[in-house]
Amino acid sequence: MGCSRGMGSDSAAKSDAASAEHESMGLKLNGLNYTEVPIGDFYVDGTWGAAIPSRIGSWGSKVICCVSLPHEWHPGLTVTVKWQDDNLYKKDPNAMASREVPVEKYEYFSDGFLWVLFFPNDRIKVYASPWMPGFPDFPEGLQEPGESCPDHFNLKNSDPRCPAPDKRMKS
Repeated sequence: MGCSRGMGSDSAAKSDAASAEHESMGLKLNGLNYTEVPIGDFYVDGTWGAAIPSRIGSWGSKVICCVSLPHEWHPGLTVTVKWQDDNLYKKDPNAMASREVPVEKYEYFSDGFLWVLFFPNDRIKVYASPWMPGFPDFPEGLQEPGESCPDHFNLKNSDPRCPAPDKRMKS
């Protein structure tokens, strides 16, 4: 029968469907930096994610392929993020910080990104999403770092609701 599915086998079809749910998907790796400190390099589970400028003027890192995650999110899903920002580099040019970061809950999708977001106060979030920042369905409604309101990253800097727009950013 080669690769074709046999006729009349409900259990084989159910088994194929169940195994498809546990298959992994390859996601494009991208990072966003909402801090004022440039990220020299970052890695997710050993895959290099490039450098990311500081928040002003930042639109993310280069899109790198590929990081694997299961098609279905499950509790306890984490990735290892390693990075070096400019502050760490000044202390030790060879040092890398490392942390296990939970992957935020996601629904099934077939193609997209693994986003690593660096926030002030040493916070990191990881999202799997088919969307890019600024799109209505991007997690938490976050805007691109280079357009976001300081400390209110789900608003654009030019939004009248932004409590303290950054004057360094062009409207």
